[in-house]
Amino acid sequence: MSAASLLVVDDEPLGARYMALALSEDFPDVRCAATGVEALRAVEARLPDVVLTDLRMPGMDGLELLGHLGRRWPGLAVILVTVEHDVATVVEAMHRGAVNYLIKPVAPPVLVTAVRKALHRSTVAASATGDASELVGVSEAMVKIRALVALAARSDANVLLTGETGTGKELVARAIHRQSKVAGGPFVAHNCAATPPDLFESQFFGHRRGAFTGADRDHAGLLREADGGVLFLDELECLSLAHQAKLLRVLDDGIVRPVGSPDSWAVSVRVLSATNRCPEKMLGEGSLRDDLYYRLRGFELRLPPLREREGDLAVLTDHFLDGTGARLAPDAWAALESFSWPGNVRQLRSVLAEAAGLATAGLVSRHHLGLPSRGQGLAGSLLAQGGETLESLERDAIVHALQRSAGNRLRAARALGIHRSTLRRKMEQHGI
Repeated sequence: MSAASLLVVDDEPLGARYMALALSEDFPDVRCAATGVEALRAVEARLPDVVLTDLRMPGMDGLELLGHLGRRWPGLAVILVTVEHDVATVVEAMHRGAVNYLIKPVAPPVLVTAVRKALHRSTVAASATGDASELVGVSEAMVKIRALVALAARSDANVLLTGETGTGKELVARAIHRQSKVAGGPFVAHNCAATPPDLFESQFFGHRRGAFTGADRDHAGLLREADGGVLFLDELECLSLAHQAKLLRVLDDGIVRPVGSPDSWAVSVRVLSATNRCPEKMLGEGSLRDDLYYRLRGFELRLPPLREREGDLAVLTDHFLDGTGARLAPDAWAALESFSWPGNVRQLRSVLAEAAGLATAGLVSRHHLGLPSRGQGLAGSLLAQGGETLESLERDAIVHALQRSAGNRLRAARALGIHRSTLRRKMEQHGI
């Protein structure tokens, strides 16, 4: 019998009661909430392991609740349950961090299986919520990173994190926050690729009720939510020059004015930002303002790709499989060693999580990993063909992931360990 705690959010009492009853035999600790606000209070009172929420609810809907939960309790597994089957909504839910999306009516076995998968995923991804010791690795590169994290944490300066996709930039940002003097303050994470151009000011600075069509309630905005703590901006390269100028103004004077409001608020926020592009190249091509760059890079930390972390593949593999009950067969380890890991540590974690779930007997074989099975793996096959550039490695990895997922971009992005928006942008860059 599982000791996991669940929270069911549904404004229909019968719907909430049905899900609670369907889950209670396997998960006896099930609480219910009728609104998004009530759900946030319930999570504050006692953090559950999994939240199952309806989509359409009065006031705060499921997507908005998902956003609040993701910012305040990163890593909390959230399953969206709704009568609607709209592809755009599904994509938006997954983009905001939902681990699954179920269509009502949901059979009890399906509910139970979805919760079990969510719990398993949370266990494997626990490294995103640990302390600095969760910056796993024995390589010289990681020893240096841990020392730099401690140094950056003692400072009040902003930090710019660079490195390829999946190298752990958000994990490092959280480690800096946990060791800093504002560790008791909020850590608000935002992916700049998820900022619609016309909603930048609303997302960052907030808005007043009635400020524009659809603004049916006041919204604090990212900077006020992060007041007294850290705002982590991922995929910085996705901010337009105009938005960079507006962000710089607030960072300079510390004053935020919500859209449609006559009032202003003073905020004290430490900004940790991240990009997988070379800042110097962005400056040279004019896509990054130099004044914003120098404002954000009090410290600049480059995170090494997995291929530069000698000895860390085995350590990370053991770390991610620890607690799953799974172990590697010799052919699986050979496949891991020969693969190039274009998605780096995030991709490794995702591949191992899926493989551990597929290996019902607890022994992970090569076929559970879904990696290339001939020659030197993906990298070796490309090198043998003369395609030795990093660009060709990346393109081939994307094509391979899309083929395996039958063209499903969301699944392909997950397999690569990158965001769907990043996959879309890279597909455009490579002409895929």
